[in-house]
Amino acid sequence: MIEVSDEVFAVVNVKSIPDVDFFAAVRDFEEITLIMGEDSLEKVRPLKAEKGYRLITFKAAMSLDTVGFIAKISSALAENQIPILVLSSYSTDHILVKEEFVGKAVEILEKVVE
Repeated sequence: MIEVSDEVFAVVNVKSIPDVDFFAAVRDFEEITLIMGEDSLEKVRPLKAEKGYRLITFKAAMSLDTVGFIAKISSALAENQIPILVLSSYSTDHILVKEEFVGKAVEILEKVVE
């Protein structure tokens, strides 16, 4: 149910969405954030960038009325001082975790997500 990407990601703040591959984009009223592979970072001019993230995907299709799944995950990781960035698509949830925390995060998540 838990899948960890081999790719290392960066979370970047940009002025506009560039013509490069990226995993996700969030455009709100204040800024544009891209989640992209670190290897593509030199192709953009980020205003800010945080590197060294790995993507953990929960391979279970969830309906939009699912309650508490992310709360359960984020609480368990917070208790262990592991910061996360949450991303959700229509039916799949993902978290980004700094590389240094991936092993411990997976260990915790395997106990929490049954």
